Amino acid sequence: MMLKRLILIVVTTVYFAWQFQIGAANALDIKERYRTVPLNDQGDTIVLSNEQALAGKKLFNDACAQCHFQGKTKPNPNVPLSKDALAGAEPSRDNIEGLVDYMKHPTSYDGEEDISLLHMNTEMPELWPEMRNLSEEDLKVIAGHILIQINLDPEKWGTLSLIDN
Repeated sequence: MMLKRLILIVVTTVYFAWQFQIGAANALDIKERYRTVPLNDQGDTIVLSNEQALAGKKLFNDACAQCHFQGKTKPNPNVPLSKDALAGAEPSRDNIEGLVDYMKHPTSYDGEEDISLLHMNTEMPELWPEMRNLSEEDLKVIAGHILIQINLDPEKWGTLSLIDN
């Protein structure tokens, strides 16, 4: 009886220690200054939580990274997800609201053409199953992830270089 209790205590301790390690590995601790990102064109900002930053990273990797690895753009390498490129788009996409709008209704860089048949979006889930179940909050944290990456490493994120040093 005593041996069973000892084994149960050891197994429970190992299990909880393992769960703690897994939780720590999934944790993200980004300083607030990097998580403070533009909300809209009027200059308002928002501070995303570390949990939102982690969720945005996971969702970006699942839905977007196949074409936008490290902020580059495979289909059109001339338009990366860098700060300058996003700011130069029409309408501007260097803020949460602009990026969320683009993920719903993608247009060409000059804003003149609907490119919803060419770029993933939430309005055409039959064409883009990766976007099918994304909520408004999901789109917000994906946009937040992009903007946080610009804050963390503006020299590397979205650069046009095809070879990373």
